[in-house]
Amino acid sequence: MKLIEKFYCIQTEIFGNGTKNSNGSIVSIKTELLRPSIKILNTNGSINLSESKVYRKRLLSNPYTDSNETFTINELLFLSKTYEFEIEEHFEYKGYFTSVLKIHKLYNTSGNIILTEQDGKEYLMIQFTRWQSESQPRSAGEDSLGEDITYVHGIWESPLLTDEIIAKFLGSNRK
Repeated sequence: MKLIEKFYCIQTEIFGNGTKNSNGSIVSIKTELLRPSIKILNTNGSINLSESKVYRKRLLSNPYTDSNETFTINELLFLSKTYEFEIEEHFEYKGYFTSVLKIHKLYNTSGNIILTEQDGKEYLMIQFTRWQSESQPRSAGEDSLGEDITYVHGIWESPLLTDEIIAKFLGSNRK
């Protein structure tokens, strides 16, 4: 398991009238980014995480749903310890645990864990999203794009995952 600390990122700001402003640069993990498109730089060029097949799951454990839809508490604890993020139990729903990011009050939803494979290598990214300000979204068009700020907690090459966690990502496509 190798932590990728720096990556190339194109950040895009979309204005209310539909115009865009993009800016690309090398950035670090544990950084807030504006609508990022992420490329991992390596000796063979770059890997665009948005162009490969992506498996995405919310970082939560919900005992009230199908066990394939969310992680078990043991799986979430394993991921939390391995990839160093916090989890907490919901104040009202006993047994419902979610990942949390406390650097800004607008991070109020579970993080995402994203698994992708490209050029024979697996990559895992953990990210949290939020709106820029409490008055977001400003228009219906922006609302359809989702939250505009993404905090990249980390990106790992050859991540450490259990067979059960991989099966949840891949579902019936598991090899």
